[in-house]
Amino acid sequence: MSVMKNQEINDLGSYIKQIDNQEIKILLLKLKNEINKDDIGWEQIKDILSVIYDKDDKVLNEIVPFLLI
Repeated sequence: MSVMKNQEINDLGSYIKQIDNQEIKILLLKLKNEINKDDIGWEQIKDILSVIYDKDDKVLNEIVPFLLI
């Protein structure tokens, strides 16, 4: 499970900075990089989200609002 420091989180980048679990942090950085690409591929994003869900489904629930903005 990820461990977060207590600070206000306004976006995915801020959320990533608060994650202590390095494995989850790497996955979130991969996700952020995919989202920032000009040609976003759903398959790559879906694969990353699936791995995040498998590792810690709570993290997936926490980042969904950032993905919808």
